[in-house]
Amino acid sequence: MRKPITRFQRCIVHLVLLLLTLLYVPPVFAGENLDSLFVEARNAATELGDRALAIELCQHALEIKPDYHDFRILLGRCYSWEGRYDKAEEELIQVIEAAKSYKDARNALLDTYIWSRQDEKALALLEVSVQMYPKDTRYKLKQVQVLENLGDIPEALKIVDVILILEPGNKAAQDFKARVTVSDLTRSTTVRFAYNRLAETNTEWQFIVVEPSLDPWYWVSFEHKESLSFGPIILKLNYANRFQNEASQIEVESYPVLRKGTYLYTGIGLSKSDLFPSFRLGLEVFQALPRDFEGSLGLRYLEVPDKQIPIYVSSIGKYWQSYWISVKSYISPSNSSLSKSWIFSVRKYLSNPSNFLEWYAGSGVSPDTDLGGEEVDFLGSRSFGFTFKLQVKPQYDVNMGVHFSNLETRSNAFRGDTGVQLSLSRNF
Repeated sequence: MRKPITRFQRCIVHLVLLLLTLLYVPPVFAGENLDSLFVEARNAATELGDRALAIELCQHALEIKPDYHDFRILLGRCYSWEGRYDKAEEELIQVIEAAKSYKDARNALLDTYIWSRQDEKALALLEVSVQMYPKDTRYKLKQVQVLENLGDIPEALKIVDVILILEPGNKAAQDFKARVTVSDLTRSTTVRFAYNRLAETNTEWQFIVVEPSLDPWYWVSFEHKESLSFGPIILKLNYANRFQNEASQIEVESYPVLRKGTYLYTGIGLSKSDLFPSFRLGLEVFQALPRDFEGSLGLRYLEVPDKQIPIYVSSIGKYWQSYWISVKSYISPSNSSLSKSWIFSVRKYLSNPSNFLEWYAGSGVSPDTDLGGEEVDFLGSRSFGFTFKLQVKPQYDVNMGVHFSNLETRSNAFRGDTGVQLSLSRNF
């Protein structure tokens, strides 16, 4: 087993290599000596993990021979590994402009764009790369990866079909097609169950309910999703039992895609019971923004006994590595907890987009939750919780969640709420 290199040993290697570079290499800097120096620089970057040394060696070599492309590619790689994507792009573009057919430079720049989530630049470079190398499935697989990041699954599947024509046994393409076929593009059926334990409290900061003083709430939902050419559409049938009263609600939601990077949320709900809003309407436009941001603007409209409540919605979020971080706000002229609400969430994607862990916290009542007609009149709310989604098999998803909240039901009167939610989805 190889012993780890100590900091002292690394410094000695650093000094020796620099000394050899400065004193010995320049007088005879031709072919073979440059090649040897490149091996040392590459080893410093990959074996020793000393990217600072690798960068110095590359920069010194390029001062002597600027057109030694391997040094510039390694320099760009080192910058990318350190997250200095702008400098990496600057170096790698120089190589591609000088040698358009140099695959190593093209691949390094693609990795830089993908790692930094510059998806549009990656797609533009991939389009040229695929034209230059139409039978190279590696570029097509990178197209699939970027298109999935952008949520354009239909286009990604078209490219997967081309890959499987060129290479029928391509495992990566087969795995992608199997995964998205049972999740993103086909129908699914979901059953959800929620249980809320309630208690009157003396403080607005008591979230965990140990001894309930009120009847619990039960919520059961049956959902069916169909994926159509314009986007998915979802039918929901909800049932609630609150304080020994029963109610039902029907909802229809959809997410039509308007163009690449732009899609809508639309929703409508109807109920004959006061436990639910008698009418609920939602409309929101989502737009992809530069640097992996996404923003939205929209409207919710609720009708409860003797009230019609408009709610204005906005959100901003960002993809960062394997995280999705977002803030969403709800503002309404109504004098209730709906008048000013917000929720902050952080989602960590695990092995694939179907597996994630999400934490969230918020203030005020959100009209996008399992909202009953009673909560509309509450004065305030504080809540936090987490959810965990796991793909058990390609055909099954399990979602588990726990939330804690405290609601101000009237002036200086508070209610603690501890809830759990479970759901099982079957993908067809």
